[in-house]
Amino acid sequence: MSMTETLEKPAAAPASNPYLLGNFAPVEVETTAFDLPTKGSIPKELEGRFLRIGPNPINPDPSNYHWFTGGGMAHGLRLRNGKAEWYRNRFVIGSRVAEQLGRDNIPGPVNGFGDNANTNIIDMGGRTYAIVEAGSLPVELSYELESVQRSNLGGSLPHGFSAHPKYDPVTGGLHVITYQPGLMALSYLFVDKTGVCTQAVDIPAPHCPMIHDVAFTGRYAIVLDLPVDFEMSLVGKGFPFAWNPNRAGRIGLLPRNGDVSATRWIEAPECYVFHVMNAYDDGADVVIDVARHPKMFASEMRGPSEGKPYLCRWRITPGGRLTETTMDERGLEFPRFNDAHAGQAYRYGYSASAGDALQQFGPSFKHDLEKGVNLTHDYGPGRQGLEPVFIARENPKAEDDGWIINYVFDANRNTSDVVILDAQDFEGAPLATIELPARVPFGFHGNWIADA
Repeated sequence: MSMTETLEKPAAAPASNPYLLGNFAPVEVETTAFDLPTKGSIPKELEGRFLRIGPNPINPDPSNYHWFTGGGMAHGLRLRNGKAEWYRNRFVIGSRVAEQLGRDNIPGPVNGFGDNANTNIIDMGGRTYAIVEAGSLPVELSYELESVQRSNLGGSLPHGFSAHPKYDPVTGGLHVITYQPGLMALSYLFVDKTGVCTQAVDIPAPHCPMIHDVAFTGRYAIVLDLPVDFEMSLVGKGFPFAWNPNRAGRIGLLPRNGDVSATRWIEAPECYVFHVMNAYDDGADVVIDVARHPKMFASEMRGPSEGKPYLCRWRITPGGRLTETTMDERGLEFPRFNDAHAGQAYRYGYSASAGDALQQFGPSFKHDLEKGVNLTHDYGPGRQGLEPVFIARENPKAEDDGWIINYVFDANRNTSDVVILDAQDFEGAPLATIELPARVPFGFHGNWIADA
């Protein structure tokens, strides 16, 4: 293995904020490594990059640092012909990060309050983007994860973007819900398979809610307008969103043609949802599977820690009646599934264990939603996975015919691995464990982007 490292301005390691300790702590260097050691066999069908992103703050103030606000760092593993060819991690450049590192800022338009992208990393129209919510624009990255430019998608994006668009396997496009502090409306966007925003409609929301995710069915886009709202009084004092006990949450069923006037609003249970696993029409009913938190940012303002999140199914009838069913009572987050079944009835989902406060990561879970069976893959003592990503086999014979791939922190070595599982032998031994030369901090989202 050959490796080069470029030392950067040190990222401080304060010892009082839980989101700056252990594997939440930032890493201080950008690493490039080739020909990574591997235990087991990497499936030769996997040719592409497994990308992950998260916050990696430089000299944060532990007294008011919030996990969602650190400058972004992209991580990537390139697989080809059964080998792990390279691993790279790179700071995502914005104005503040560029100043802190003594680098030039990247070109491109700026929208909203900043230009920090730290939450997801996706392919749009054959280009790789780091993305975030709350008004900032996507940051285009090179194949090797260098920051290239901020993008408004060729002028088609009317404002900021989202951290969590959802891929539509029928159209090849993305469904998106965006919000921006100070604006009095949400927006529903559709980005086509070429990476152009072709639809943008506003949804009145004078309370300025924080909405991380979106889901869709054959008929609707799902709007999760739950009671975490922008608070002007918190600007400059830390994270400017907080639980609003005086506002009932609501779930919007917005027709996919964007007719806002035809949106059906259903009162939501008292809770908060970052992530939807999937949603679909079941006859006249709408089914939505979510990771349900009891509250959010009511007492803990540094990160999500307001009680155990668990997997819950909401069923909404044509008359607007909502019923809840617990699908897995264990603490979990970062739900994923086979994206080829997005917006459709499906059987299997995957998630990361999260304990009672979204800080106790460890095993990965597989959920058989038809049989009500929940399986566990334990990565071993001192080893903690985060978001498990499903990769379908070419010409699959079943919904779960494919692989689960995950970045796994190993506290025994204070570094990370990438672990590949057979999704149909979920509790079995890994097919491959790829040893990385660096630690990948607990972050947010990632995706497999095939070279093809």
